Amino acid sequence: MLNDTFPLRVEAIPAAHASEWRADDSFPPSETQAWQLVFVRSGTIEERCDARHVLLRAGGLLFHQPGEVFAMTTVGEVPPETLRIDFYCTGAAMDRFRGAMLHTEPAEQHDLNWLANAANELFDAAPVPGGRPVLKEELPFGAMQQFIIHLENLLILLARRCRRTKRPVARVRRERRQNALVEDARAYFAENLAHELKIDDICTALGCTRPQLQQAFRARLHRTAMEEFSAMRIEYAAQLLARGASPGEVAAQMGYCSGAYFSQKFRAATGHTPSAYRRIQQGLPAKRQNRQQKDKAESKTSIAESPQKK
Repeated sequence: MLNDTFPLRVEAIPAAHASEWRADDSFPPSETQAWQLVFVRSGTIEERCDARHVLLRAGGLLFHQPGEVFAMTTVGEVPPETLRIDFYCTGAAMDRFRGAMLHTEPAEQHDLNWLANAANELFDAAPVPGGRPVLKEELPFGAMQQFIIHLENLLILLARRCRRTKRPVARVRRERRQNALVEDARAYFAENLAHELKIDDICTALGCTRPQLQQAFRARLHRTAMEEFSAMRIEYAAQLLARGASPGEVAAQMGYCSGAYFSQKFRAATGHTPSAYRRIQQGLPAKRQNRQQKDKAESKTSIAESPQKK
């Protein structure tokens, strides 16, 4: 039974192999069925996994979690030497290795070198390039158990350096859920800009609670859901005004209860009344403002030039 005394336990090793690549070798895309450890003993390889592209140099180590699709290519003129170990391991501590890429330390390299030397005593090379190594039919007494012991010791040493607690993992998951909820809500808003929505209607449509919706918007956009909806409506109203629609037409088309209410909301958001904003978009206010300034200047000049009564 796994507990704090045994936080990691390797259940099986389906494949392991230490190999020297040629300068132009490549490892075709392959999906991992178990956890996989990749260690570069010398040279450099390019690792491609989903959207991640990394260079793994001598002493570098990374993990693939089950279900990942990855490919590798040699880099440079020095033929790389690598160790790959596929293993099934139980224990919550394995979460610490998700996406981890490390440079090994001396104590860890001791176990890695032992594992690299022992891997080829347990497995024959894959019969085809990119295939899986084959477990030998006859093994020395206790050989696989020794291999597992060294691998578990290595994992424990590495886990001590990858102190990823449950709290950051939970935070990442929460942020992903919140981002998804905000995007779904904004898509729903975009489809209903011509309606006055209520917070309960939004929650029902999205299948969430009011606290979940509000927390998501405050965390991701630093505003409430209704503030975001109002801003999107005002932005759309501004587009209609810029296209030449009258304030009354926009208010009616977007479902505002009255033209006065629409004007109040629009002015609070933009600093302009709908009519003024429409004139601005048509280039009229600038001319009117220039005319007002000209008239004001002429008025001042006229006052200054008029004879004063004695």
